[in-house]
Amino acid sequence: MKNNEKKNTQELFPNYSSFERAISYPYFTPNYPFSFYKGEFLKGICVDLANRIPIISVGSNRSPYQLKRKFSLLQDICVTPATLYDSDVVYAASLSSYGSIPATQWPSKGTEVDLNVLWLNEEQLEIMHLTEALGVAYNFVKLKLDTVKIKNFKYEKHVYGYISISGAFSFNDNNPKRLSLINAKNVSLNSLDQKKALLHLVHSLGIEENRLSDWIHKVISDKTYRFSLHKKLKSKAIKPQNLDWEVVKKSIRGNLII
Repeated sequence: MKNNEKKNTQELFPNYSSFERAISYPYFTPNYPFSFYKGEFLKGICVDLANRIPIISVGSNRSPYQLKRKFSLLQDICVTPATLYDSDVVYAASLSSYGSIPATQWPSKGTEVDLNVLWLNEEQLEIMHLTEALGVAYNFVKLKLDTVKIKNFKYEKHVYGYISISGAFSFNDNNPKRLSLINAKNVSLNSLDQKKALLHLVHSLGIEENRLSDWIHKVISDKTYRFSLHKKLKSKAIKPQNLDWEVVKKSIRGNLII
């Protein structure tokens, strides 16, 4: 393997420890269209998008690393760059099963966020519902027309997404914080990286953990403990107003990944 190919592979599909995985969320994302096609990662659009459902990716679903974990390279999927208008991406009032504070969309007039759209078939969408803990952690939503623009081609139908049921994590100033790794213009919220957000969460809950890595291990390994933290976070969450989306009621098949 050539050095540049090895570097690209490490950037797209890093070999994280559990601690690194938690604090590195939402992970690296290319600024170009890409596909998983016939077991390979390929630049460009390699599948027919005509009958696929477009999902705005506000968190780790932007990333080849996370998509490989959810679907494997054997699932043919496609991701295209997009811009989200009049919203920002903030920390949700919840914890993932791998120890990160996940993302959620948040109304923010005039803000433009560099994201991408994930194009899924119906079977893949069912898998995504399970990985997003539909009905427990996230709602499936239909975004208002014209709030998402796909780059380099015209798409005039609705785009869908996932919104945290609990709301946003409330920091000291009772405002959400946006994810610093996600680029945006005309922002009104302060940014924070994942590690600092986790440290703030630990402090705000009054948890006496000497090392962040030890606490993350406990969050990952002890589901009962993690669920107890969810309840605390939900009780302190702040809810968005003036929504640019509506909830789509969906029945799901299979076990939620929570």
